[in-house]
Amino acid sequence: MTTIYLVRHGEVEGNSGAVRTFAGMRDLELNARGVAQAGAIAQRLKNEKIDAVYASTLQRAWKTADGITAQHNLQTTRDAGFCEVNYGEWEGLAEADILEKYADLWKLRVADPFNVAPPGGESYRMLWERLQPAWQGIVERHDGENVVIVAHNGSIRVLLCQLLGAPPANARRLHIGNASLTEIRTGDAPNVPGGKLEGPPLVIQYINQTAHLEGIS
Repeated sequence: MTTIYLVRHGEVEGNSGAVRTFAGMRDLELNARGVAQAGAIAQRLKNEKIDAVYASTLQRAWKTADGITAQHNLQTTRDAGFCEVNYGEWEGLAEADILEKYADLWKLRVADPFNVAPPGGESYRMLWERLQPAWQGIVERHDGENVVIVAHNGSIRVLLCQLLGAPPANARRLHIGNASLTEIRTGDAPNVPGGKLEGPPLVIQYINQTAHLEGIS
């Protein structure tokens, strides 16, 4: 059996508060709360057997991952396939800002994110074209091992929809908090209907576990 832990990076500017913005491919630094969250997820995984750690090439992801590797005498492998959705002209904007200037396109995007991209950005289909081979490569290389992947809200939600065989528009119904933990195991359940992914069967053990973050203000 292979166990894969999906971790969302620690918090950056715009991830919380009254006005939340789309970080996208901007290479934002972890804020003070994000650094504390990264430390908490590293402690959560400290006593697990971990064989490899991967992260996107954006620093908020690989810096979160480096805290985990430090506990296991490993090095983080950076893979751009796990980077966040590119929101193009919408990066740095809040939903209210987008509605003000791009109302019609926003509605189309919400209804069909797999095929509709922001101006200069990516659709979920475009994201999946780089995310799927990155995921598949890990499944194939680490058969029977325990792997951590530190990625992003959008990339994790899109991956989970594909694993569940759910419509891509349902990605917005999944809450993936900063430094949350999601566990996937391959080899002990029937594969998703329709053969969305090649490789061994899989089961999602839990999504968005955050108990390790209690006490972080």
